[in-house]
Amino acid sequence: MLLDTRAAERSPKIDSPVTSLLVLYGMTGFSGLMAEQALEKYVTLLVGATASASAVIIFTYFLGFAVGGLAAAYGLKRGLVRNPLRAYAGIELATGCACVAFSFAFPTAMALLAPLQDLSTGEFGKYLVRFASGCILVLPIAGLMGASFPLLAQALDDTDVNAPKRWSLAYSANLAGAVLASLAAPFLLLPAIGLRGGMWLCLAICIVVAIFVQVRGGAASPVRLKRSTGVNGAKWQLENSYLLAASFLSGVLFFALEVIWIHLVGAVVGGSTYAFSWMLTSVLIGLWAGSWIANRSKSIRPSKVFLSCAFALLIQLSAWPIAPALFAIAPAWVAAGFYTRELFRLLIACVLIVPAACSLGLIYPTLLKSPQINRAENAWFAGYLSAANSIGCLAGALLSTFVLVNRLGSELSLKAITLVLGALWLFFDLREPKHGFRPRLVTAVMAVMLIWGTHAVTWNWLYLTSGASMYFGENTAAWAAPSPNRVAPWVSNTLVFRDESIQGGFTTVTVRRTDSGASLPESGINLFTNGKLQGNDDQTGMVQAQQVGTAVLPSLFTKHFKQALLIGLGTGHGAAVLKQLGFERLDIAELSPGIVRAVNAEFRHTNYGVLDDPTVHCALEDGRNLLLTRTDGPYNLITIGLTTIWFSGATNLYSQEFYQLARQHLADDGVLQQWVQLHRIGPEEIASAIASIRSVFPYVSYWGYDGAGMVLAANHPLDPQVTQREVLASMLSQHGGLALKDAQGLMDRILQGRLLSEQAVDRMIRALRPVINTDQNRHLEYATPKYSSSERDWAKYNAEFLKQWERQ
Repeated sequence: MLLDTRAAERSPKIDSPVTSLLVLYGMTGFSGLMAEQALEKYVTLLVGATASASAVIIFTYFLGFAVGGLAAAYGLKRGLVRNPLRAYAGIELATGCACVAFSFAFPTAMALLAPLQDLSTGEFGKYLVRFASGCILVLPIAGLMGASFPLLAQALDDTDVNAPKRWSLAYSANLAGAVLASLAAPFLLLPAIGLRGGMWLCLAICIVVAIFVQVRGGAASPVRLKRSTGVNGAKWQLENSYLLAASFLSGVLFFALEVIWIHLVGAVVGGSTYAFSWMLTSVLIGLWAGSWIANRSKSIRPSKVFLSCAFALLIQLSAWPIAPALFAIAPAWVAAGFYTRELFRLLIACVLIVPAACSLGLIYPTLLKSPQINRAENAWFAGYLSAANSIGCLAGALLSTFVLVNRLGSELSLKAITLVLGALWLFFDLREPKHGFRPRLVTAVMAVMLIWGTHAVTWNWLYLTSGASMYFGENTAAWAAPSPNRVAPWVSNTLVFRDESIQGGFTTVTVRRTDSGASLPESGINLFTNGKLQGNDDQTGMVQAQQVGTAVLPSLFTKHFKQALLIGLGTGHGAAVLKQLGFERLDIAELSPGIVRAVNAEFRHTNYGVLDDPTVHCALEDGRNLLLTRTDGPYNLITIGLTTIWFSGATNLYSQEFYQLARQHLADDGVLQQWVQLHRIGPEEIASAIASIRSVFPYVSYWGYDGAGMVLAANHPLDPQVTQREVLASMLSQHGGLALKDAQGLMDRILQGRLLSEQAVDRMIRALRPVINTDQNRHLEYATPKYSSSERDWAKYNAEFLKQWERQ
């Protein structure tokens, strides 16, 4: 057989010293996952919250794992590591200290590395600079983490040199710790202690591990424990190369899938930080389940593993478009509570991901149980396997991020990977001895079923991008069916534009049409990202009015109209209004290329082709990163139009540190406007957002217009001038097609929407003492999703709550 993955005949016996080491390595998995989540959130502050920028962290993380694994393997093989347990303890202690040091040094490092991103203006060159920055920040910690597995593997071997290898048990223990961390971190730990607190927790766990190893690790089995002596003369066998190739391939396949799953989860399960945490939890549960099965099985044939992987992925492929319907039919009591909603999301994520992840999770622990490994003299080969798997994960992430999703799309990518797994099954199956006609017939039937099933599955993109998970099926138009007894024409949503990219997720444009095909222009054309409404062309609708308000309101307090920055393009109507109001130059930061394409393709009638204006510069960039790397003159206006505060990564634009950055790039007489919603949010969270801005800007007020909440902040009193109102009304009348009287009425309605004056803001902050949202605590990221589905009219409730401070 090309690759023998049968388990050793004697199953590993778990004795007390081994149990202690496995528990310790489970704690390492817990602290490692905590550190990984914190590192990801930290580094996006430097490289941006875009998907391609965030991928930098993944790449450097696995590169560090590979480097650390190879370094530990080299030390073990050459006999440089005299005591693996003490080396493991030292690595753990160094990892914890590095995590805490990173949290304190990051602001300084970010200030030093941010200007380097301007070394290249091209997309690929900028990406290389970000990759180098990520390596500088993350590689040392990831390298230390990667070195722990081969050291622990050697320590396990040394407890009983005659026992079979227990590497797969260590792998399972590490995954178990990671599963616990993935559940506890978003729900309990990070909301309570923040990112820096999470790093301190990692240090505390690492200290406990190091002390236990030093105090009890050596005394646990003093008779059997021996020192590593090195294996300079160990002979490399051909089977070792096969194992490394298989380890690399398992990493490629699994992480290519994980990137695609992350991409799909934003549309199907939800866009909050909790939804992405549940995806990670589901993946880890699947991996742990696969390792548990592998550990309990005496023999697992590669053909059976790859066959189960292929069919599990085929079933998942069919389930992605219909999974949103489960949110639409969820019981009312599920949607009524935050914890029940999130646990339901976790359940859906597990149903979608765990079977496929479990099947794929059989591969790596099965390799760790291979008889070829049991013939090895030392655990140095564990470092090679770990490095090969990490490099495979890196390659899979690169493949999905830059090729599969952007070129093929998620549907075709999943089909291609399913067929690759099927081909691997056939490769190993045909090498196994078969007797008679029946086994060959079964193989042929299974192959035909797999190919036919992969070809037959076709996604309904209206179902997939319905956004039912956002508000638990409050918008069920995607599944609406015509009534047989209807009198009026049946109205349904029709998809007129679709774009998919790793950077922007799923961008769709829908129009409501009757069953006869007639469109309903009065309903508007709607723009969505992952099922979340971003804007429409309905001139009387609330969403369109919000874009007008976020452009007009801050302009009423702006004294000069040279340069403006708009973060969040929407349908482009807000950008068009800013140009109509007379700004000489307009910079736009929009991280989704799909939205830019949709604006040009479907909304030119409402934005007047604003992106074609030579004075308008649209960057496919995270807004914070654009400010971080900007070297030009200050802006007279910065207006932020994010439509959802609880989306994952949005808190980067609502933190105290962001406002400090914005103030640095704002002219002394400039104005900052930020959309802070009134609906689906609690008064404490609104107060927190306002207080965070007030902690940086001396003058802050809060306004409401057509259901939208807007914060104004400046270094000068926010007093509108009558002459400014008249000038802007004239500009809108001249360039925006409005009658002068209508333009003046618009200005009056907007100015009548003040909910909190500067004095009222200060009174509210003194009374409530709300939490200041920072890059460290990320309070709004964890607090605001609690209101995403609620029967209360939060817009009305919050407006009344805020007005009490104005009346005092």
